[in-house]
Amino acid sequence: MTEEVIVIAKWDYTAQQDQELDIKKNERLWLLDDSKTWWRVRNAANRTGYVPSNYVERKNSLKKGSLVKNLKDTLAQRCCSLYIIEQAVEKVITL
Repeated sequence: MTEEVIVIAKWDYTAQQDQELDIKKNERLWLLDDSKTWWRVRNAANRTGYVPSNYVERKNSLKKGSLVKNLKDTLAQRCCSLYIIEQAVEKVITL
């Protein structure tokens, strides 16, 4: 995976095998591999292991910098749209 993705545990899960990882509900985990049904994650204690993919959900799919850029772009587009609408209204009023 090329970007850092955070997942949140939806439920507790107790590992059944050595390669699995115990997780607790609402725990934040870093997603390392989502290519199979069981996802490889890393917890805050830097332990890695597999968890069932249906036990976690993605918190973000963008890096922080990309998220900020997307927000700025969205705001810029909305401001531009408002300016265009404002200009059109002024033209109608002056007619």
